[in-house]
Amino acid sequence: MRLQVQALNNRRLRIQFMMVVVLLVSLLVGWMPAKAAESEADPAVQEVFGQLQAGKRLKSDRTYVTPEQPTVYLTFDDGPSKLTNQVLDILDKEDVKATFFVLGEQAKAHPNELKRIVKDGHAIGNHTYNHVYKELYSDFQTFWNQIQRSEDVISSIVGIRPQLTRAPGGTATNFDANYFYLMEQAGYIVHDWNVDSGDSKRANVPVNEIWQTVKASPLDHEINILFHDGTGHESSVQVLPQVISYYKKLGYTFAALTEQVKPKQFAISKPKWSRSMSLPRFQALLDQTQEYATAHPNAANVAKIAEEKRLAQKLEAEEEAKAKAKKEEEEEAARILAQQAALPLQVHVLGGNTFNIEPSVYKLRANQIELPLRYLIEKMGGKVEWQASTKTANAHYGIYDMDYDLTNRSIRLYTLGTQTATYSLADMDMQNNQIIVPLRKTIDSLGGRITNAVMAGDNRQVTMALRPLYFFKENNSILKNSLFAMGG
Repeated sequence: MRLQVQALNNRRLRIQFMMVVVLLVSLLVGWMPAKAAESEADPAVQEVFGQLQAGKRLKSDRTYVTPEQPTVYLTFDDGPSKLTNQVLDILDKEDVKATFFVLGEQAKAHPNELKRIVKDGHAIGNHTYNHVYKELYSDFQTFWNQIQRSEDVISSIVGIRPQLTRAPGGTATNFDANYFYLMEQAGYIVHDWNVDSGDSKRANVPVNEIWQTVKASPLDHEINILFHDGTGHESSVQVLPQVISYYKKLGYTFAALTEQVKPKQFAISKPKWSRSMSLPRFQALLDQTQEYATAHPNAANVAKIAEEKRLAQKLEAEEEAKAKAKKEEEEEAARILAQQAALPLQVHVLGGNTFNIEPSVYKLRANQIELPLRYLIEKMGGKVEWQASTKTANAHYGIYDMDYDLTNRSIRLYTLGTQTATYSLADMDMQNNQIIVPLRKTIDSLGGRITNAVMAGDNRQVTMALRPLYFFKENNSILKNSLFAMGG
């Protein structure tokens, strides 16, 4: 019997051990993808996530317009309700526009009031669906879902998807940096307030208490006043005419909030709600909000996209114009070059002979005339010999000899048999078994110079002079022949 009990206990231990192993493996498997996802996340997203986790608000690139006149923005939360029509009657009488941050469930219950808000020219903002703090601030996904649900209700009644939003209870201690960033990525504008009427401190706040609270509030160029038009806020309705009169006497104008109005927002403080955010979770939420922004661009984004498109089209048109102008310039240059190349070049040696170089022989390239070495030297009365073994051309002209060494790209100049100069990296090229050289540099190497060049219209002329050898005796017949050959 004892053996049976012991065997049973051993079996139980083995089963428990296997269960622990399975649990550890499942935890490891579940942990590894998350870690892998974090390591594979976009570095830019990781950077943003890190800053948000540190509680840093990231600057929005949205721009706003400051009104010229001091302005009051009356805002009403938690409606619409049966009181909303009374508020609208007062606003109509006072010729004042306001903003209503509506709850989805209230809009669904009071569609006619919502329609009248729009019909009377007031603005609508999204105040979530049911106003339940614990649901809204335990997790951003729930907050996001409520914003979407409320928006769908509003859109189904009045065809508007409001970009203005207000967090129930305000953002202080409710929002963290993640909430702000993700809402901004979706294109929403989150409004708090800078004057609280105090009409929601408790049930049935007296009219005089609301009035004294508003009157004691600091003045600013732009004032966003928090009121409520939900059930139980009869005092808010009663005090409204007095509040409007007060600010009108101070010189304020009234307006509804728009996407151009810079929102009043509370600074980030430690949230009173317990929640956490992982990088994969943040990435998923970011994808949702950015997909929404793409599917529902607000007026600012539409204008931005249109401006970017206009600038892109302008840039494209400018680039096309530049490309067209460049092509026309190149075509004109090619035409001129072809025209120039189609004309013979007349070469006149001062004191010597004149000869023509046919268009098929010379080329104009980079503002210089290029032609075969042999052709030039022989036209001038000299001669050229090719040494195939060394790939060297020996040009003889008058008292000058020049060795064109293709292998080393050098020219060696001899005067009366004595080497007088060496040119390294010389300008020469082999084309169709001919050494091509620049006219001006070659004449310079022979001790001469180009004195004039005309390349206008149908006139192609080059005049050159060779340096006279005045330091030799005139009765030396050899030198006289050399002078004659050089045109000296």
